[in-house]
Amino acid sequence: MQKEKFSEWPLTDVFGICRQTILPIYRQPTFDSALVTQLLFGECYQVITVSNDQLWFKILHEDTGFSGYIPSKLLKEIPSNDYQMYLTNDFQIVTSPIAAIEYIGTNLYLLPGSRLHFSDLELFNWRDHIGFTGSVRSHAFRADRDQLIEIATKYINSPFQPGGRSIFGLDELQAFPLIFMIAGYTWKAGKLPGKLVAAEEVLPGDIMILTESNTEKQRFAIYLGAEEVLWMDNRMRVSDFDEWLSFAKNIPGKQLVLESRSIFD
Repeated sequence: MQKEKFSEWPLTDVFGICRQTILPIYRQPTFDSALVTQLLFGECYQVITVSNDQLWFKILHEDTGFSGYIPSKLLKEIPSNDYQMYLTNDFQIVTSPIAAIEYIGTNLYLLPGSRLHFSDLELFNWRDHIGFTGSVRSHAFRADRDQLIEIATKYINSPFQPGGRSIFGLDELQAFPLIFMIAGYTWKAGKLPGKLVAAEEVLPGDIMILTESNTEKQRFAIYLGAEEVLWMDNRMRVSDFDEWLSFAKNIPGKQLVLESRSIFD
């Protein structure tokens, strides 16, 4: 029996799906708490605890590895077999800056990274059966270097927002995993993707990482070619490599380690 000092009850085999444009995930079960991350339409999650007053659920987003709290009224529960199917089967992922879908009798606007759980292998054309405007790509087909850069540069001028995962606000530590996810690759929190490449072998689409050796804090950039990189300060921007490097080194006493990684064979 649960002790009274516990404020939450564990749950098993409870799963949900985001059915709104953006679902905020909070660090604590209160609306004035910090934002941990955001889920986009069609992303699924596991419910791991419920508060004693049943006003908040703690959820885990397996794709990114982030967990936090949502208000109970925003839970959209799905069966466990649907959850497993959505995680493993192909789906369409929104690539246009703004898309729209007919949902419950009205238009719902979708942002890049939103998911429509239809496969290109379906026996029918899913576009003929739902009202959708915008561009998508099949997640099962991984983007090449040019396609990844095209996805990434759509986020230019998106402002910085802690915990943000949309064109209206991006957290640097979540922006780049989101870009790679849209391109068909996996990048969970704390687990860098791909393989190390030597500095002289870096090609457009490769990720560059600066790590503070004493704190393990990281900064990211995507190499675009011609000595240009896509990176974030107070907004997502393009500059030459040296400007990004000097910006990261602007605090005296930092010990930085630079490495480059490629997700491409």
